[in-house]
Amino acid sequence: MADVRVNGKRVPPLQSIDTLAILMKRLENIALNNNSALTSISINNSSIDIDNPEFLRLKLESDDKVDARLDTAEQLSFESLQVALDMAGLLVFDLKVVTLKLWDPGKNYEKSLETLLSDCNLFLTLAARPIYLLNKDPEQLEPEAERCLRELDKIANHIEDATLLAVHEHGKEACHVLVGMVKPAIERWIGLSAKFAQILEINTVTNTFNISENFLPDNHFQNNK
Repeated sequence: MADVRVNGKRVPPLQSIDTLAILMKRLENIALNNNSALTSISINNSSIDIDNPEFLRLKLESDDKVDARLDTAEQLSFESLQVALDMAGLLVFDLKVVTLKLWDPGKNYEKSLETLLSDCNLFLTLAARPIYLLNKDPEQLEPEAERCLRELDKIANHIEDATLLAVHEHGKEACHVLVGMVKPAIERWIGLSAKFAQILEINTVTNTFNISENFLPDNHFQNNK
């Protein structure tokens, strides 16, 4: 029987399953019962593309080790915000690199600016993702949460302004925007992020699940493969 673990916890009722298709159905049932979603599966430390139906044909051997992860919208939101906070520090570093190169007309700034734009895009996506994952209306949030989102808009707009100045060979003006507008907006966002998480109730998230025998019968899965 395969060794099946969900979020690191061994699940004996799932050990008797010998196909990935049936296991996926069982895991999705657990996720449904816990208001969560199946986000990843690995077999013997090799990641499985859970959206690829070809993998459902896989047979599970007795010595296989299966690790599955279930996440709630709150957990995914918490993790997204944490990564965004890490990205914010990286953005500040990117700003310094671009500013140094823009200030000196003799240096090539294009690659550094491209890196800044790429990192900024990822940062903005991660920072705003909790709103979409939790299905929140940005206009119905508490004022402090709204201010946190507005800082993201400011960062995006100022980055765009700096980029336009740079490509039109106004390097020093672009530096003033990056240092005088983008950097303070990032710092303000960092300062507001804790309250943002508290308002969305994702500041103290635990990822525990009730894994029980409340599954549909095996013949249901076999009849629906």
